[in-house]
Amino acid sequence: MAQQIEQVTPPSSHGEGPHWDCGQNMLFYVDISGQKLNRYDPATKDLKTVHFDGPVSPVVPVLGTLDQLVVGVGADLVLVTVDWGALGTEPHVNQTITLLASVDRDKPDNRFNDGKADRRGRLWIGTMGPEPVVGQVTLGRGSLFRFEAANSSVRGSERMDVQKVLSPVDISNGLAWNDIETLMYYIDTPTGRIDVFDFDPDKGTVSNGRPAFDFRANNVTGSPDGMTMDADGNLWVACFDGSQVIKVDPVAGRLLQQVPIPASRVTSVAFGGRDLSTLYVTTMNKGLSEEQLRAQPAAGSVFAVTGLGTTGQRPGGRKAVVRR
Repeated sequence: MAQQIEQVTPPSSHGEGPHWDCGQNMLFYVDISGQKLNRYDPATKDLKTVHFDGPVSPVVPVLGTLDQLVVGVGADLVLVTVDWGALGTEPHVNQTITLLASVDRDKPDNRFNDGKADRRGRLWIGTMGPEPVVGQVTLGRGSLFRFEAANSSVRGSERMDVQKVLSPVDISNGLAWNDIETLMYYIDTPTGRIDVFDFDPDKGTVSNGRPAFDFRANNVTGSPDGMTMDADGNLWVACFDGSQVIKVDPVAGRLLQQVPIPASRVTSVAFGGRDLSTLYVTTMNKGLSEEQLRAQPAAGSVFAVTGLGTTGQRPGGRKAVVRR
């Protein structure tokens, strides 16, 4: 099958954080600066949107539910229950929200960025400092946090135990685990590389961080952003300001493939579809000049890439475990 790239959603300001829900066969993603959570149904092409008061990222469905998601809003982690059937096309909120945890209270301009759940349902979400101009982030303000469902006997409004895992970081970004979760791959974007850590799946701890792949050393255009891992153990990495997604062998530190995307600001990737053979790619048009927007009118859209000859890991999207 020949490789194909299709635009599947309208443009948004800052598309990010794609998450494929295998149970529902739905793609969830966010528009960070547009303050929106989106659900895309590839079978019907239907796109539903929930609006928030603050930058939104990431989104992770909750294990065992069809209507609950964990969402980052600013630096608050919230549990959202959405009545998807009642959502119309007009912008409105149809949801209930419960606070799970808050971070970086001493840095009020910080916000959550990328995040995922591991196989135990623990959430790994990072923060970053303010970005008054796209690409100009206040460095050294971010951290990577681990969130775990608190014991049911814990009192109070917050329902997640929070541990700071890595700090300081500049722009906490892409996350991925190998199939048996003995390794965790992590991107702090301004470093220009993918790092790998030894991962203890029982304790949820990382150690022995070291470089796995360096963009500059391999002459890769753009900066590393979001990423995912395929069933063969290779990483697929979004290249911000690089107009491409790359495939990397993280063990050999070798560039295997480059997939051009018709948008310069490629933000993240996730495998989806019923057989997990479609790579969904989010992009961004925020901060582009009028000339750039004319040259790349689909910037900000989600693209579906098929014919790559591989599939995502199973289960495709790890879900969050949250105390009821």
